[in-house]
Amino acid sequence: MTGFVLKPFRDRVEILSDGASYTSDGVIVDIRHKVKTSDVVPLAVVGSGDVGVIDCISDMILIAAKVAASVDGVLEIIALSLSVIAAKVSAGDGPARVAIAAISETRGTMTLLFDTFGPDAFVLQEKPFGFGQGEYPPHEEMLAAGWSPSASLDEYGTAVFEFMRSRKRPNPAYPDEEPIYSIGGHLDFTVVRPEGYQQRRLLTWPDVVGQPINPLG
Repeated sequence: MTGFVLKPFRDRVEILSDGASYTSDGVIVDIRHKVKTSDVVPLAVVGSGDVGVIDCISDMILIAAKVAASVDGVLEIIALSLSVIAAKVSAGDGPARVAIAAISETRGTMTLLFDTFGPDAFVLQEKPFGFGQGEYPPHEEMLAAGWSPSASLDEYGTAVFEFMRSRKRPNPAYPDEEPIYSIGGHLDFTVVRPEGYQQRRLLTWPDVVGQPINPLG
């Protein structure tokens, strides 16, 4: 599963995401920018898990944004269409998690997500304080890295992702398989604002497609 963090502020939503896509045993199959943005409304989508499922769902969300032409409208479409999306995800598809960063016309900055697996599958959940997928460093290390409630993700995010990268973790979509190194490729920083997006690469790791992620190599 991809590591990503969404953090809402009064005037923007920030996203950190790594760039590696890999098999369930940790072999990299692709390295890419994973955050997709709407060219109609201030809304971005990032996912983890089965790449085909994520791409399909992300494209559906961005098409809905074109149709609705408003964040409130597209969120209403998503909430009403999750049963349709669920029907398009076949039993043979792998599990996925999809997160949305948006700026609503009536409610301001928002972060939401839903899973295609587990007891809450296809239930749209609002996360008013943001959401982080992955293992965070201890609190004292977060403070040393520059974390505070008002700090931008790019001020401390590299330290957080280096910590995640250094540790094997169980894949929440495949809990019965062996833990793997699962943060790789690169670290991207995306900012969603009412007037548009800012995207910047914070760092690049020496990972290679066709090989497992190896933070010690």
